[in-house]
Amino acid sequence: MTKLNVAFIGGGRITDLHALGYKNNPKARIYAVCDAREEVAQSRAREWEADVHYTDYHQLLADPKVDLVEIITPHHLHAAMSVDALEAGKHVSVQ
Repeated sequence: MTKLNVAFIGGGRITDLHALGYKNNPKARIYAVCDAREEVAQSRAREWEADVHYTDYHQLLADPKVDLVEIITPHHLHAAMSVDALEAGKHVSVQ
């Protein structure tokens, strides 16, 4: 079975809890991380052994390897990001 490639949009402290759900998960892995702050995106990608990182979530959504996005951003960003992700054909989890 191929693992789902999960992408996190947002790299704040709460993502630590969400990342635990994918650690050693036989069905999914964190493939990509996106945060507006380059240093956060890069650090989280390294920490979670993600293949790639982004600072623009639109670029992440254009990545054909992303199957599912975890939107873990401030609430006022959820609607637009969710619609964009669904229009890009991604599965979406909003926190």
